[in-house]
Amino acid sequence: SNYNAPAFCAAAAQFIDDLSNWYIRRNRRRFWRSRDASDADKNAAYETLYEVLVTLCRLLAPGIPFLTERMYQNLVLGQDLLGSGSRENSDAAPNSGESGYDGPLPCSVHLCDYPTVDTSLLDADLNLRMAAAQKVVRLGHKLREESNLRVRQPLAELRFASSSADTASAIEKLADVIGEELNIQRVVRADNLDTLVKYAYKPNLKTLGPKYGKLLNALRTKLPELGDAVLGPLRRGQNLTVELEGQTVDLTPNDVLVSTEQAAEWVCADDAGIQVAISTVLTPELIREGMSRDFVRQVQQLRKDANLNITDRIKVEYHSQDNTVQAMVAEWGDYIKGETLADGIEFSVTSPAEVKTVSVGDSQVRIWIVQLT
Repeated sequence: SNYNAPAFCAAAAQFIDDLSNWYIRRNRRRFWRSRDASDADKNAAYETLYEVLVTLCRLLAPGIPFLTERMYQNLVLGQDLLGSGSRENSDAAPNSGESGYDGPLPCSVHLCDYPTVDTSLLDADLNLRMAAAQKVVRLGHKLREESNLRVRQPLAELRFASSSADTASAIEKLADVIGEELNIQRVVRADNLDTLVKYAYKPNLKTLGPKYGKLLNALRTKLPELGDAVLGPLRRGQNLTVELEGQTVDLTPNDVLVSTEQAAEWVCADDAGIQVAISTVLTPELIREGMSRDFVRQVQQLRKDANLNITDRIKVEYHSQDNTVQAMVAEWGDYIKGETLADGIEFSVTSPAEVKTVSVGDSQVRIWIVQLT
């Protein structure tokens, strides 16, 4: 009766999305750090990811048997099932006792025991904090997309408020993570965002008419007067009961139409009791910082196109008729060099004919790199 393959697949897809787009991306600097035998933090990141991937293979094996077997062979036995780089089969993996499995790991994922939950590894407080932070990040990305504010463009401030003090505290503890994810310099807790956003409510006559036809006039005039203090739960997806002209009215989120009035130079959103507001003001300093992120991306693409190793050093040269680009490089040159492993960045009055023009912010720039020996 508990066999539900579609729900399992949906949960697995959500987990893989969280693993790829949250855990791995959040820890990429730990993974990319230069090798150091004494680097316990880097080793911990790799060991955690390894355990998760092997356990995930065991979980998914009944549903996608061939893909999980190939992943398992590569992870546990170091074998390539296509025939290259493989070593002789063995009855058990050399890394016995890992990935939550008691004893040597078998030579096939389909010979493994199916994983069971280890409740001692659960951290409810950590899960609450991270889930709240992820919700703020999702709201922030939504606001950026709706406002055409690309993530590489730094912004000055995000303010948040929550109807739950515990949730607000959880978000506050991960303010630095939220700021990094959204590329926002300050993440500030507020009691409410009433000065930045106001909500207006109107009855949805299509849904309320059939239920409360005799009260339509009262619904038109009295319901909007209740305001966000009373009707706010509807905006958060909750049902609500109110009294109008001595009669009880049961309201669902579909029974009201909500409009939002935002303060100038702020964009706002809310979800399940969490409100978020982002400043849209772009100062010249923020614009130059955003240009530096674009510049780094273009150089990294050149490194990739040139098939450079991650440790190869380069020199960067560029040409632009926009003086803002030179001002940006003067301000952010050290950051650009650190991110791209460049020993220098030089302005050139001319550029090679084969170099393409790329966008750095709103400026047009020609960038090329020289590998150093």
